[in-house]
Amino acid sequence: MQQQEINHALKNPFQPILKKVLKVDEELERLSSETFYNPFDVLYLGMEATDEDIKKMFNSFSKLLHPDKCQDPRAKDCWQIVDQAYKTLMESEKRKVYIRIMREAREKTEFERLRENKRREKTGVAPLPPDTFESDFQKQCKNLFSEIEDRKQHLMRLESSQKRYKLDEYERRKMLEQYKVLTEEEWEKTRDDRVNKWREFNNKKTAIGTKQSNKGIRPPTENIEARPFEVPTKKGDFKNIKLD
Repeated sequence: MQQQEINHALKNPFQPILKKVLKVDEELERLSSETFYNPFDVLYLGMEATDEDIKKMFNSFSKLLHPDKCQDPRAKDCWQIVDQAYKTLMESEKRKVYIRIMREAREKTEFERLRENKRREKTGVAPLPPDTFESDFQKQCKNLFSEIEDRKQHLMRLESSQKRYKLDEYERRKMLEQYKVLTEEEWEKTRDDRVNKWREFNNKKTAIGTKQSNKGIRPPTENIEARPFEVPTKKGDFKNIKLD
């Protein structure tokens, strides 16, 4: 039973076009309320879809949701989602990336269902119905695309943070360079003045503190023993008393 289920999954991993009758209200509600990471989901396409399949579904959405034909205010945003999905799938390299992720999801689904069926066989429980493979596969696809988107957003935040750091570092270095230039310019502007002052100082003959300077410090002209001894007194008393 397990091998039969796997063979069925391999033969019919996902129909090229899911049989779906498009209705305006349903599609407007779906496209405006859900978040899509897989362009195949937007157009109801499987990973085996050809260029003709993609164009056919795009034309169906165009007749339904194009802003020139649909007057609903949500039509413009919904149409952009459809148009972006179509452009992505029409680029072969981008389409290969999404197909590779979907194949990985299918392999994981097969592995997990096989493991679950083995566990059920041991406990005497009936295996998983083959017709539930498609829904399990879709859940696995959403999980994988969601994880990839989370990693992408995380890397974008890191990159943005690094860019801010580099920009701040660049601005800091720029300010330092500008400060250095301004400082050197100011230093050069005052160079002549500083040199002149230094030369004037060196050539000055009467430097303060020398004998030739009248602003120097001189010793007293008479000995301390020869100077009169004055004692402060009150009024009427002797003022100048000389001790012999």
